[in-house]
Parts: sequence; C-alpha cells; structure tokens
Amino acid sequence: MSAQFWKGKRVLVTGHTGFKGSWLTMILHAFGAQVFGFSDQVKDGWLFDIAKLQTICDHMIGDINDTEQFAARIAEVNPDVVFHLAAQPLVSEGYKFPLQTLETNILGTAKLLDNFKNWPRHIALVIISSDKCYLPRPGAQPFVETDPLGGYDPYSSSKAGCELVVETYNASFFAATSHIGLASARAGNVVGGGDYAENRIIPDIITAAFANEHVTLRAPNAVRPWQHVMEALSGYLLLAEKLYAEPKHYSGAWNFGPREQDMCAVGELVKMCYQKLGQTYQPNITQADFKETDILRLNSDKAVNQLGWHPRWTLDETLSNVLKWYRDVANAHEPLKVTRSQIDSYFEIKDGLVE
Repeated sequence: MSAQFWKGKRVLVTGHTGFKGSWLTMILHAFGAQVFGFSDQVKDGWLFDIAKLQTICDHMIGDINDTEQFAARIAEVNPDVVFHLAAQPLVSEGYKFPLQTLETNILGTAKLLDNFKNWPRHIALVIISSDKCYLPRPGAQPFVETDPLGGYDPYSSSKAGCELVVETYNASFFAATSHIGLASARAGNVVGGGDYAENRIIPDIITAAFANEHVTLRAPNAVRPWQHVMEALSGYLLLAEKLYAEPKHYSGAWNFGPREQDMCAVGELVKMCYQKLGQTYQPNITQADFKETDILRLNSDKAVNQLGWHPRWTLDETLSNVLKWYRDVANAHEPLKVTRSQIDSYFEIKDGLVE
C-alpha cells in the first residue's frame, strides 16, 4: 500500500459498521483517507460500537435497497474509491432469510453500480465478494478466478449472482470508459479481533473457551482458507490503488487467499486456538441443519503475480494476534487502541497513525 495514494482520498465504504468494514475504516483512517460510511445498522457490542468508530469517519445509517437514499449518499460523498461490503454475510442466515439475502447481495450491488454508469471522473469500484461464489465441485483443487460460478445455498448463490452483476456492468457500461475501474475481490474465511457475529468460528471459540467450555462444531472436517482480516483488506486496498491508476488493466475478479499450508480443517483450527489459550479441546460435535461445502481452497496466484500482493502472516501468527486482541479487550484495554496497534504492526506504520 502507498500511504501517499490514500492521503486525502474520499472513500465510500458500504457496510462500514460490520466486522470487515470496521477494520477497513480504521486502516483507511490510519493512512489519511477521508472515510464515508453507509450501513444499515450498528449493533451494541459490535467492533464499530465498542471502538467508537463514528468518531473517525463520516457515519451514516441507511439501506442500500433504498435506491433514492443510496444514490443521494453517493452523490453527497462524490468518492474517489468505493468499497462495497454491505451484504448479508452468513450461510446460515441465507437459509433463514433467502429472499433478503438474494435481494441485498445481488440487487444491492446492481443498485450501487447503476449510480456510476455516467460517472464523469476517475474512480475505483471494489466489490467485496466471497470464496463461496464458486460452483462447488468434488476434490480439493483450489479455485481460480476463471472457474464456474454457482452455489447450492442462498448465500452462495447470492455471491455468484453478485459476481455476474459485476461482469454485466463491466461489459455493458464500463468497458468503453477509461476512467472507471470495477473489480470484485474474493477472499477466504477471515478472522480477527472484534468479530462478534453468531455462527462464526472465532467468536464461538472465544465464548466457549473463556467460559472453560468446549465449542460445539457442526463440520469439524470442513477445510477452509483461513486468513487474518488484514490480509484480505490489504489485498482490497492494493487492488483499489492499481485499479485507480489503470482501470482497464486491473478490472475483473481477484482471489485473496492464504498460503496453501494455512488452509486447514475447522477441527484443527479449534485445537490450535485452545492450545494457545492453555486449554485442551475435547471434540463436541452436533449435526448440521444445513449443507455447506466440504472443502474450499483459493488460488491467489493472479494477485501475487500481477498485484505483487502476498500474505504476511502465517496461520499461527494470525491466531496469536486474534487471541491477543480478545484477551487484551477482556482485560479492559480500549478496543480502538488494541486494533490500531495491530494495524500499526501489520502495515509497519513507523510514525504513528494519522489522527
């Protein structure tokens, strides 16, 4: 990342109050960007809430499915860069609320992009997708960006649909322009401090382990591409820089996943966390009430070779930093300072964060 590029840039982050959005907001602020948020809610106890992030960004509550309100916010911000994270992010919630998931993740993306069909100046649009946008297949071969899209559950289908919307707008409206760059970013299973969502592995581990209990797993043998949230976000940010400079060259789909050796089974990840907490995990398995992909791996060679991006932390380093975050916050350290300290370390910010 280039601190000089981000300094003073007007950046719109949809979904800025979520887990990824909160970390992204803090990183952008650290690099001197002007951060404008648009999200549908802030829950008590979320990272955005406990770190008081409304103090470091232009914060607005709104609904991306409200076309007029969303368009007005975009016009007001007049952004240089857009990161679109607003989405329904959970497989389990997709089963409970399929129509809402499909509407938000597919039509919400279309409503965003429709505002830029006649955009008059330079802009980079980065749509945050998911590794679950790929059509499931047998075997453990890592997915590459040209693999077929699809999904057998509402969430995965919604992410495949989101990708098709990006392809459609690129081909139909932005291909003839030289000043609009549009890309989708497909990351692995991100973990990090401040994730308090239900049905996510790290929050479940923390809740159980801190109570000296054994977390319940529904798919201990499922393999996932685990990575720290800053690994994915560093890819998004680098992509946005390149996209802004050369829109046509960098538009399209990009994977941002961990090293091959850091993709492991859920049960293995849990054992590593308990060991780091000085505990022994006793398997506690329950029957899953919905279907998920058994093995999901990502190939990030395109990002490595063309963007110069690469993961910085091993899985061991990732989990150490994640657990330290929760321990520090449990010991009454301020969440904003704890998070910014990890940002400072990861990005090697030598002279302190921009205030």
